[in-house]
Amino acid sequence: MTLREVRAKSLLRKSPRVDSWFLARCGMNLYRGCAHDCAYCDGRAEKYAVEGAFGVEVEVKVNAVELLRRELAPSRRRGPPPPGYVLLGGGVGDSYQPAEESYRLARGALELLLELGRPVHVLTKSTLVERDLDLLLAIHARSRAVLSMSFSTADDALAARFEPGVPPPSQRLRLLERCKRAGIPTGQFLMPVLPFLTDTEEALGQTVRRAGEAGVDFIAFGGLTLKPGRQKEHYLEVLTAFRPELAERTRRLYPERGQAPGVYGGEIQRRFAALAGERGIPTRMPPALYEGLLPPAELAMVVLEHLDYLLQLRGQTSPYKEAARALAVRPELATGEQLDLFPAAGLSPESAEVLEELRRTGRCTLLERLLGTEPPQ
Repeated sequence: MTLREVRAKSLLRKSPRVDSWFLARCGMNLYRGCAHDCAYCDGRAEKYAVEGAFGVEVEVKVNAVELLRRELAPSRRRGPPPPGYVLLGGGVGDSYQPAEESYRLARGALELLLELGRPVHVLTKSTLVERDLDLLLAIHARSRAVLSMSFSTADDALAARFEPGVPPPSQRLRLLERCKRAGIPTGQFLMPVLPFLTDTEEALGQTVRRAGEAGVDFIAFGGLTLKPGRQKEHYLEVLTAFRPELAERTRRLYPERGQAPGVYGGEIQRRFAALAGERGIPTRMPPALYEGLLPPAELAMVVLEHLDYLLQLRGQTSPYKEAARALAVRPELATGEQLDLFPAAGLSPESAEVLEELRRTGRCTLLERLLGTEPPQ
């Protein structure tokens, strides 16, 4: 592994609204490039412009914590801080990849976020995050914290072929179990599942079962994206060396736009949903984990997007995606102050009912029922 120290000009990635996957509106890459070297990583794709040999060369943003302090400073903001969690992870480099052991940028970021009272969602593949459990517990006690870990499989031998720089899934699952026992909410991001390898009912069943045994609060699921160019060719090269008979099947499955066809995607989504349902594991972050973190419009958009996803998993039609889009343009609809605007904004009666319940109670009983998180009567 080759490390190159750089002084970045900026750090935070900011979105105009809260992301419904991570419940975050800002996140960061402390490192650019990743020594985990996962064969399927889309950070390898040309669109991200990561310089050097991906998986071997890593840029270290040595001034990351300094930038974070500056960009989160109250004096630089107009109005309140962005709602939701601050995401530590994702992007084009795991915050807990091997370089973190010596550079300690993730730990420095957590210390700052604790000082500022900001809620944190950590997403990583690395068990090195256990080093910082003391900070996560302190953040959770003050403002809220979630630890999520990403997986493509629960099979250690298979993971070793496609995630050569990552601790085995069994170690990650044991860490999630320990963190949950310590009081930190936990999640599994089961993405990407690998076609013909980790997307079968048997393989998915094993992964979901073991996540359930670890006590995760939710599982988020996603299929493989293969962007044409460096990412796709590298993955197929690794797959050819392991199972050559699957390489051409995979190439045919993915058209040039990088997404598998909807028929395949729908099939594996339904397979996953059935297995998670059998285990009673929510397939999106439960509302209890973001209660009180979002203003009305952001909360309503997240709820509507979750409803849309969960109904589609069940093969049902949904009016909620269009309602979320309408709310992005007309956030005042979430306050209920202009109920007469609902029909004019194109909101269905079902969507209007959800918004009215959120306005009155801050809850959505339909979402709780679909997630299996309804409080006992």
